[in-house]
Amino acid sequence: MNYGKQLGGLGAHQFLKKHWQTTPLLIHDAIKAGDWSLSLDELIELSRDPRCSARLVIRSGLKYEVSYGPVTKKELENLPKKNWTLLVQGINHVHYGVDKLLSLFSFIPFSRLDDVMVSYAAPGGSVGPHYDSYDVFLLQGTGARQWKVGMPRSMELLPNQELRILKSFVPDGTCQMQTGDMLYLPPKYGHHGVALEPCLTYSIGFKSPRYDHVKSEFLHYLNQEIELPGFFEDPNRRQTQVPALIPTDLLQSIDQKISKIRWSKQDILKFTGEFLTQVDFDNEIRARKVESKSKFLSRLKKRSYRINSHIKFLYREDLGFIAGEAFTIPQCEQAIFKIFANHRVVIGKDIEPHTFFAQTLYKWDQQGYVRKIKTSN
Repeated sequence: MNYGKQLGGLGAHQFLKKHWQTTPLLIHDAIKAGDWSLSLDELIELSRDPRCSARLVIRSGLKYEVSYGPVTKKELENLPKKNWTLLVQGINHVHYGVDKLLSLFSFIPFSRLDDVMVSYAAPGGSVGPHYDSYDVFLLQGTGARQWKVGMPRSMELLPNQELRILKSFVPDGTCQMQTGDMLYLPPKYGHHGVALEPCLTYSIGFKSPRYDHVKSEFLHYLNQEIELPGFFEDPNRRQTQVPALIPTDLLQSIDQKISKIRWSKQDILKFTGEFLTQVDFDNEIRARKVESKSKFLSRLKKRSYRINSHIKFLYREDLGFIAGEAFTIPQCEQAIFKIFANHRVVIGKDIEPHTFFAQTLYKWDQQGYVRKIKTSN
């Protein structure tokens, strides 16, 4: 794919070399308005979906009042005419047009993708000067917004605020964004956006795992995967005069057992794949008619199939990972699994009904990981 249009004339390689994780980039007319463009009414409706999370931020001077949960149109109509913002996380999980936006960023590994947050702001609406710990592309929908951008001289935050507001922020530059403009910001770059008129902004975020979180998850993984059988025995115990002292033999025994815990590169791969594809919310399958396996396979070649937007499917070597689960991909079928993972769509006519892939596709359909997107006559 040619990414030059949305990257200001740069190729993906040039962008990654010159800007990724280092310097901001403002791109005018990056992405034309399309089926990703939402109205406020649509955003309000989508905010009610359990796969999304919503916040309402009302600014009064340097104070920011935050409330959580979906809102109604009537509630917004009762707000002041300016200085408030509605933010809804996970819109790509519930809106196909917004989900399609992500294909424009497929030069970045799917494992780094977080979600798309859409915010509607009344004039003067803002969440204050702040920085993020991840890479983000800020795409302007309808309306106009002013951004002040710069590397913070200090990371100190205002006290007693629900939002992480920089206490002192001196921007390096200011820009005004109209529909279709896009601003890339590396992690920790300060930015302060203020709506100049009613506007919608799309935040396309690429997260980086925190190593402390990785540590916690890996220890949990080891707990599930590794057993230390047996228990401590001390048949030759002697009388002690200091009962509060930890016995040397007990300490040595525990040290010896724990020192035997080992993990391999394959364990690291399996853990990483499962960790990166975890689903952040319950993957509930909405009420629908369940198709029998025989009927599913008989209609296989007449359909196309898409991975649902909240599901990550990754692979490496002969392992596949989906929704926090690992499985082995047969050598003879790795090509079709990789096509499906990279393009997130597979055409039914390319699938043989009696293959492992077809059986797996049926299982994923039942689990709500994929959906049918087309039926040919």
